Amino acid sequence: MKTNRRIVFLLLGIFLSLSLGLPANVRAGLDGNQTQIREDAQKLGLVPGPASTQNGYSTVTLSLPASSPQSMGGRKTLTVREFSDAGGTIFAVAWEGSLPPDLSVLLGDRFSSVPKKNSSPYRHQLFLRTPDLRVRVIGTARFRAGKAWIPSRLPPGFNPDQIRVQAP
Repeated sequence: MKTNRRIVFLLLGIFLSLSLGLPANVRAGLDGNQTQIREDAQKLGLVPGPASTQNGYSTVTLSLPASSPQSMGGRKTLTVREFSDAGGTIFAVAWEGSLPPDLSVLLGDRFSSVPKKNSSPYRHQLFLRTPDLRVRVIGTARFRAGKAWIPSRLPPGFNPDQIRVQAP
């Protein structure tokens, strides 16, 4: 019994050491770094498009290629747009399509702020408003759209209405 406890404590110590020793910018999704956008795309099975910059922020649109097995011959779609500030930190994401995205990828570490009963990507409505996170998801069984952002990270003059998949 003592040996089992020692192993558990040893494993817990190793896990804590590794998690505390990782640099803060390895997160993807919200609060992640712009360099992780390609990783987000890979995790979601999407292809990143060119970045565009306007008014102190950048956007990258990730889309599901029609050749992907997930798209079922182009019948299923998913488009994600990630917004990053001048420093390269992702402050907002938006998505739409017939496939639900993996919210744990899009929200990154902020995913833990979403109550477990609301974290299913198949939910048709989700409205979350906390001081550190806003999430809005609406949809039907065939189409969903959503957006999430960190209010304190919005660039000056940026309106949350700009957080959408379609270009402004």
